[in-house]
Amino acid sequence: MGSVISVVVPVYNVAPYLVECLESIAAQTYEDLDVVLVDDGSTDDSGRLAAAFAARDARFRLVTQENAGLGAARNTGVRHAGGELLQFVDSDDVLPRYALEVLAAALERTGSDFATGNTLRLDSQGTHPSRMHRRIFTHTRLRTHVSRDRELLGDRTAWNKLFRRDFLDRHGLAFPEGVLYEDTPVMVPAHVLARSVDVVDVPVYHWRRREAGDRSITQRREELRNFVDRADGVDRVSRFLADFPELRRVYDASVLRSDLAHYLRVLPEVDTTYIQIFLDRCNEFLDRVPARDLAALPAATRVQWHLVRQRRVPELLEVVRASRAGGVPIVRRGLRRYRALPCLDDGLPRRLYRPGPSRLRRLISRLTTVSPRVRPAEARIFVDIVAAARDSSR
Repeated sequence: MGSVISVVVPVYNVAPYLVECLESIAAQTYEDLDVVLVDDGSTDDSGRLAAAFAARDARFRLVTQENAGLGAARNTGVRHAGGELLQFVDSDDVLPRYALEVLAAALERTGSDFATGNTLRLDSQGTHPSRMHRRIFTHTRLRTHVSRDRELLGDRTAWNKLFRRDFLDRHGLAFPEGVLYEDTPVMVPAHVLARSVDVVDVPVYHWRRREAGDRSITQRREELRNFVDRADGVDRVSRFLADFPELRRVYDASVLRSDLAHYLRVLPEVDTTYIQIFLDRCNEFLDRVPARDLAALPAATRVQWHLVRQRRVPELLEVVRASRAGGVPIVRRGLRRYRALPCLDDGLPRRLYRPGPSRLRRLISRLTTVSPRVRPAEARIFVDIVAAARDSSR
């Protein structure tokens, strides 16, 4: 493996974590490194620590600039990088010693445009599976592509990947600047534009969960700019996928289950200006989502987006509060079962409240996959029996 790997590390006010991050890079079993540290106008001791580290390891060099944000710092690092392969590392995170060697070995074997690996969350208690990544990285798949492996639409972080530099340059892939949530608008197009991608189930990145100090971006969803930047990002990706309609459907549905749905939870705590902008932007997005994809969402999410469509704010806030409490029970109306959310009996279409169908469909799929002799109709009867027994035990 003779390729030089450039590692781009944006640095901004991370003094408590920076040395551990840089030591993890220096200790990589893959030693042919070119590490570009970009001090993005730090106001704490980060700049001095970065300079001291670069002074004792010739593979590390420091670039300084006025504060311009994470996207700009990454782009600066790419401009200064000289390696054929490129890795991004956030300066409060940690690389396992073997990370770069594993990813580089995959690329050398396959010739893919980039390799992407599993991720663990890191906190004071140790490492734990990342909920965002664990379902994607259940097993290794070499030379795959998002068109065949649609779960890769959820692989949206920049730092668990090793890129061929010429791939990024050929497609003009650069991070948006001056915004939050820089990764998704680049990573989803990267998956689509790649000729092939290597997916490695080995954890190659330890993503820190900060337990003190400044709140992370995802902990500040009640800030209007946070929502607007997220909405801009998902809209940008959705429009990019316009030429890939099946991928766009999968992506848009995932946005309604996660990206934008996260902001539903904070609506009871924000002001009327935020709520108005939220309704406007989300309705623009919902305008192009097929009704069948909305119907496939979980019941609580389905009801909330229906109320967003109707701009019924008091009812929406009531449903959000009930959903946040968790453990929404199931009730019967006649022969049918429904989630006992607010407004069930107040004129909204009851079909919105029906549990599933995703959970039932998954169980039926598992039954017929595990035992090919089980016909779908038989599996559905079994599911109904299980559901009835669960209801009777409540």
